[in-house]
Amino acid sequence: MVNNDWALPPSSGEIYYLWYYVQGSIMNPDVRLALRNAWGFCERHAWIAIQVEASLRHDYMMGPAILYEDLLERSAAVFKIKGPLKRRQFIGHLREKGPCLMCDMNLGPETKGFARKELMKQGRDLTALRRLADAGRSYWEKTVCGQCLGNGSWQRCRSHLIEDLTQGEPENFPLHDALLKHIRRHLVRYSRSFEWERRGTATAEDRASLISAVGWCSGWRPFLSIVGMSAS
Repeated sequence: MVNNDWALPPSSGEIYYLWYYVQGSIMNPDVRLALRNAWGFCERHAWIAIQVEASLRHDYMMGPAILYEDLLERSAAVFKIKGPLKRRQFIGHLREKGPCLMCDMNLGPETKGFARKELMKQGRDLTALRRLADAGRSYWEKTVCGQCLGNGSWQRCRSHLIEDLTQGEPENFPLHDALLKHIRRHLVRYSRSFEWERRGTATAEDRASLISAVGWCSGWRPFLSIVGMSAS
């Protein structure tokens, strides 16, 4: 049976945890290491985290911008791998080295927590995430994984890139490398725009790069469902 937990709204337990995560746990060294080892969160929790962050922070997405800048810096090192064992090493480096932080805490769609009704309502509100998506749609649409969307395009999220390489599909490393460099360049600009002297410098494409980064690291299905782009 197909697991469609990613399509379910966040539980009170998930929102309660993310409320404290938003408040500063993301900067905890142990948390950052766990996120780095797992390439962020699983597909479900990655988009719930962005949704809750956007809602509770009123679009002030500094924490996620810093996190995903770090993760895409890691991807840059992977694409520098050379040699006859490149494909095998590439797959190994792109695989998770640890579990999703929230899954490891048994946080799921049925988990009970202590989130107040007001916090639950705000945490489940998709308005801020949809606003972010609408503002940069023309940019992140170009980066959506063809497998997640089912449209036959060459773009791949990390997990589907691993799947292709494992099944012996053509590598197309230059295409994927260029895509990640483009996303990373704009994400760095977005991350830097939270610095006092650079405030207000982020463009719509810079902000859209956060969506592209989350999609590449964890997969696109929950986000595509939210914005009404189902697989064909």
